[in-house]
Amino acid sequence: MSLSECPTHVPVRILSVGIAEDMRLRAREMGLRDGAVVRVTQRGAFGSVVVGLGGARVAIDGATARVVGVELVTL
Repeated sequence: MSLSECPTHVPVRILSVGIAEDMRLRAREMGLRDGAVVRVTQRGAFGSVVVGLGGARVAIDGATARVVGVELVTL
């Protein structure tokens, strides 16, 4: 499932970030890396999402959200 498809307020683990290498570094700096647990807190226009990463929130455009692979975290 992609980040754009996951339900809101449910923890998910990032499996892959399928963006260009030059953008991947910036994504990792913001906390979007394989193994990170995030929650979609809001949905925006055209598939954009806001995710919670620890105490921070990061807005991600729809095209990027569609190429971030995630899985549901079971507690």
